[in-house]
Amino acid sequence: MPLIQPRLNSVEEWRFVNHNNDEHPIHVHVNDFQVIEYFDPTTGLRTGPDKFSIDNANAPAPTMHSDESVIQPGILAIRTRFDEYTGLYVMHCHRLNHEDNGLMSLVNVIPAVSTYAVAVPGAPGKPAEVRLYDGNGDRFVATVIPFPGFEGNVNVAMGDIDGDGILDLIVGSGAGHAPEVVAYAGASIRGKGTFGTELARFQAFESAARGGVSVAAAQIDGETSDNIIVGSGPGVPSEVKVYESQLSSAAGVVPALFSTFKPYGEDRSGVSIATGFVDFSTGRESIVTAPGPGSPTEVKVFAFPLLKPISRAGQGSTQAARTDQPVNTASFIPFGKDYRGGASLATGWLAGSLGGAKRIIASQLAGSGSVKIFSSGSALDGGPSLYLQSPLHHDHNVRFREIASFEPFDGSAGIRVATTSTTTGANLLVSGVAAGGTDTSVLKYEFVRPNAQSTTLQAVRLGQVWSGKGSQPAMLGGD
Repeated sequence: MPLIQPRLNSVEEWRFVNHNNDEHPIHVHVNDFQVIEYFDPTTGLRTGPDKFSIDNANAPAPTMHSDESVIQPGILAIRTRFDEYTGLYVMHCHRLNHEDNGLMSLVNVIPAVSTYAVAVPGAPGKPAEVRLYDGNGDRFVATVIPFPGFEGNVNVAMGDIDGDGILDLIVGSGAGHAPEVVAYAGASIRGKGTFGTELARFQAFESAARGGVSVAAAQIDGETSDNIIVGSGPGVPSEVKVYESQLSSAAGVVPALFSTFKPYGEDRSGVSIATGFVDFSTGRESIVTAPGPGSPTEVKVFAFPLLKPISRAGQGSTQAARTDQPVNTASFIPFGKDYRGGASLATGWLAGSLGGAKRIIASQLAGSGSVKIFSSGSALDGGPSLYLQSPLHHDHNVRFREIASFEPFDGSAGIRVATTSTTTGANLLVSGVAAGGTDTSVLKYEFVRPNAQSTTLQAVRLGQVWSGKGSQPAMLGGD
């Protein structure tokens, strides 16, 4: 399924040129549109622009020769402004057999600015700081010092946790600090500037758990804003917590828990987390996890269906399944069964023009510093078999396949990853330490399909975003 990714408050015009031997009623969910041009060559009717908005318009059939070669295509041009709503919906042909056979597209409205975070480790006499950049051109936006006096590293993520359509910053403390989480508003509130207002500050785990807190954000509980999600550090049983959307700006007030689960049982190596729409079969954002160094690195994918099963007739009352517990929809071993060095995780629409759900990115924190990209299906795999057989012949188990692999820092370990959205998909950010161990930098990559027959992607370096002296890679947080 192709991806269209406009920005919030932008205006786009889409032009359908129909060479197919049929007409197609095009239905766009969520945002109504204005028909700018309509031309039906079979009747000669040409209209537009209309002075009203609708959500369904017909792309007329072409005129054709007897051998079905096109004489004149049908034309439909529509224009829409993407107001108020960020997130996913679909555009499709309203003929059931057409949409079931692929005449459908994802529309993912992203914030006007795709801000990403670079967490620069502290040093003696210098606290850790978080630098924010605009993904479009890598323009510097702001600097935040989340834990004054803390000279270690911190974990970062971006998400719209206050529901205003602007990305906010979530920071989790690093090893050696109390397990604290703080969130900053991406909007300028009461003259404090972007990322100048705290939305929440609280302790995510017991005070003795000082191994660090990994952070992420996604819409999990069915409300409108993103949920703050945290993962425990090493030294305590690995646990993931999902907090409810309602936050308190008062320091120390812990948001109510929506869910908590242990993706790796009683493992105590810590847990890395990322989030994203990586699985079409659920229709929802997923939480992606990996255990910390010391345990076999198995990536797991979890989703919250939020649906209570209906008991069958005659079974009487049955206890409904809990909607606050996730379903483990997939798992895979990214670096071989013997690798135990831990992983950094991200998700994003790399090579978004190839369609499919978001890719999962995993990078090695040890070993050769390999970065690998995994996909649950896209144009790289050809047409889905669902188009060729009855849906009853297919299960709904998602499977991830490696579609790219590279070493951005020539074998140097400790690579961190994140993505930043673009209007065509996403770019990959990687952070690492160059050979020699004295300089750290953040690089940006795009991914391309080398040729039309290729089933894998190739990384193309776009440039360097940030660099500095140090022996630790910067932590990254993207959207």
